[in-house]
Amino acid sequence: MTHPELRIGTPRHAFPFSRGLVVESLVNAGASGNVAAAAARRVEQQLRLARRSLVTPGELQALMVEVARDLAGPEVSGAAAAQTPAFVDILVSAKKGDLPFSRGVLARTLEDTGLTGREAYAAASAVDLALRREGVRRLSAEEIDNRTEGVLAEQYGEHLRRTYRYLRHNRGKLGVLSKDSNMPTPFSKGILVQSMLAAGVTPDVARKVARVTQRDLRGNEDRVVMRAAIREKVEALLRDEVGPDVSARYRLLRVIRRPPRPVIVLLGGVSGTGKSFLAAEIAYRLGIARVVSTDSIREVMRAMVSPALLPTLHASTFSAWEALLPPGVPRPAQPSREALLAGFRDQVQQVNVGLGAVVARSVQEGSSLVLEGVHLVPGYLRADAFAGALVIPMLVTLPDPEEHRRHFQSRDLETAASRPLHRYMQYFGEIRAMQDELEALARQEDVPLLDGLTLDESADQAVDVVLRRVMVALTPQERAELLGTDGGAEPDADSSPELSLDARDTATGR
Repeated sequence: MTHPELRIGTPRHAFPFSRGLVVESLVNAGASGNVAAAAARRVEQQLRLARRSLVTPGELQALMVEVARDLAGPEVSGAAAAQTPAFVDILVSAKKGDLPFSRGVLARTLEDTGLTGREAYAAASAVDLALRREGVRRLSAEEIDNRTEGVLAEQYGEHLRRTYRYLRHNRGKLGVLSKDSNMPTPFSKGILVQSMLAAGVTPDVARKVARVTQRDLRGNEDRVVMRAAIREKVEALLRDEVGPDVSARYRLLRVIRRPPRPVIVLLGGVSGTGKSFLAAEIAYRLGIARVVSTDSIREVMRAMVSPALLPTLHASTFSAWEALLPPGVPRPAQPSREALLAGFRDQVQQVNVGLGAVVARSVQEGSSLVLEGVHLVPGYLRADAFAGALVIPMLVTLPDPEEHRRHFQSRDLETAASRPLHRYMQYFGEIRAMQDELEALARQEDVPLLDGLTLDESADQAVDVVLRRVMVALTPQERAELLGTDGGAEPDADSSPELSLDARDTATGR
């Protein structure tokens, strides 16, 4: 037999009963967790035995106090009777009317002072707890701010209290306006931090610069600022904090994040080199929303074409050669290099039909893209086929075979053996031979190599490659508009910290 839903409130406004809110209320009153849980269960049992379907908050508090007196003693029951329980809203009087107090909203405001998300929520919870223990049920927004200042002073000192007071008197959305847009967008400290992290700024410095930038901008009377003004301020702060090299790198990355043409990053490499993780990290650092795997394109094509028509498409890249064996010919234990690469190239040619369509669609939509996968073989998808985009190919490699094996072992653990280790180890020799071929093609096509060190190191290499290639590809007019330089000047590899790499580095990405 199912019980009718038990709700708390009035016939016009009610919400489902929650034992958790009763437990929270009793813990706030001084009960232990075990006692509070037992009391909450008894409260629910008594309500259901009475066949109640709707209980007012006052009735629920009275019952909770009665049960607490029996299980926790008079001190806890007295505190429970005097408090504002967790199932009763504390109302805040504001210009828009009475609104329920929200720990989450206050926590987001406190993050602007420099607290972490966890610290901000803990401080907001301390404010909420103090109000409830005092039995406060209604107060003004100013009183909330005053109490918050008191908590900050007690927990973090006078400096943070003064910081919060500064922010509370400078509230209001800050708009950011671009020269090519008539509508301002909200200023985001998180996006600003992300852009600095991509430029190699440490998290602590990035958060500090973002806080200072936001604080200074909020102090302006004008609530709408130009994006260029924010960039100039951040560059100046970075020069003071970490030096001119990182400041210059940040400026170039701002160009990449709002390029005049879509940026298409092609990240190739054989299985087990860490392309997927690296592609996601590159996309994050460059502010690119789209990441597509060539494996997913292959799966779509497999669903549309039968194995009888294109047998190599339905095999793995390292075993596609088997599909090219004539009927009746026994399968050799190991393929020749020519047979292995013939099967690989056959599948690559087929999948590249879909890859070209994906890139063309991104170019048409004006959207940047990171495309990753083994099918991105140097020389197949050529930049000159996509004139409306900045196409940047790279190849991820693992020179050390033992490190390559460890990558497969780690992936087997991380994916709960959904990509069986034994299968890749069976074809490990073929995979390494394919990597040798890809490296040779990369050198022939002047495609930079990423040597597959740590994720951060590889991502740094990749971002450097993108910066160099984009700066070289920009027209003088685009360079002048984006960087404010002389439109007739050509980029000088020795004039920018980001372009001062020798010929070997330019070829390898190292």
